[in-house]
Amino acid sequence: MPAHADPWEELIPAFQQGDSSAFNAFFREHYKPLCYFAEQLTGNTAAAEDAVKDSFVKLWDGREGFQHPKSIKSFLYTATRNACLNLLRHEKVKENFREEAKYLDASAADAPVLQEMIRTELMQSIYKEISLLPEKRRQVFNMVFLEGMSFEEIARELGISVFTVKEHKAKALAQLRLRFSDRQLVLFILFGGSLFPAFR
Repeated sequence: MPAHADPWEELIPAFQQGDSSAFNAFFREHYKPLCYFAEQLTGNTAAAEDAVKDSFVKLWDGREGFQHPKSIKSFLYTATRNACLNLLRHEKVKENFREEAKYLDASAADAPVLQEMIRTELMQSIYKEISLLPEKRRQVFNMVFLEGMSFEEIARELGISVFTVKEHKAKALAQLRLRFSDRQLVLFILFGGSLFPAFR
């Protein structure tokens, strides 16, 4: 073996084959710098860590396609940046909705019954769709969005890894977005938990 061989390049075959120790090596190398990078974009430590963990989940899912350590680093930074931008857009949607909700509440006296009918029907439709999710996916969605539990708390309660929790969350949202807009889902997350029972 050449004396100048890059030890990171030597990890690639094992990483592609699903070796957890190889993955952990890349995780230890890049996690803290990525968290710093993400925090500069979001201004929020917890959100930054979530974005970075999402990026590592995607890296693991696509591990067979990475041929070089530099491509792994590039992917992680790009995925983290995109996750942060998505988070910022999501927060903007939530803020816009809150402003609209204030307007609706202020004008509720004009048509309170119709407003509540529309809101309730939407809540019921989303609730029904969530009830059709696979069991673990449904449990994770409930724990994250309606009970406000952290990924670590959910992982401990369900006996699964944090990465698996995040995968269930992402797949649940993807399935719900086939039928509902982000604005409608934000409405459910803000108000649905007080209207409907938990999905356990």
